[in-house]
Amino acid sequence: MSRRLWAAVSVAPRPDEQRSADLEAMLAVVHRHEDSVLALRIFFSFCLGLVLLGGVYIFRMRKKLFDPDPEVVADHWAVRNLRLWQVILVWLLAVELFVTMLWRL
Repeated sequence: MSRRLWAAVSVAPRPDEQRSADLEAMLAVVHRHEDSVLALRIFFSFCLGLVLLGGVYIFRMRKKLFDPDPEVVADHWAVRNLRLWQVILVWLLAVELFVTMLWRL
């Protein structure tokens, strides 16, 4: 073997050393929980505000969105009521998710 090739082989890190170096590099990027709490609270508060404003908008537009449509043939009361409750449940779950995230931080 040539001298340069032998030097390259002998200097190359072993797999377990390489793994520990990779792990240290990844852990250097991860922040502590205390460092990110404020940013997460701001983000989830902003998202909660958007969801609440979306709920207010849906509530104000409910007559236009969920009243009978004369152009739709099979537009019965039960179908409209089901659509309304689907929207309400999705909105409630979104509010509950963001409140829970704010509570646990």
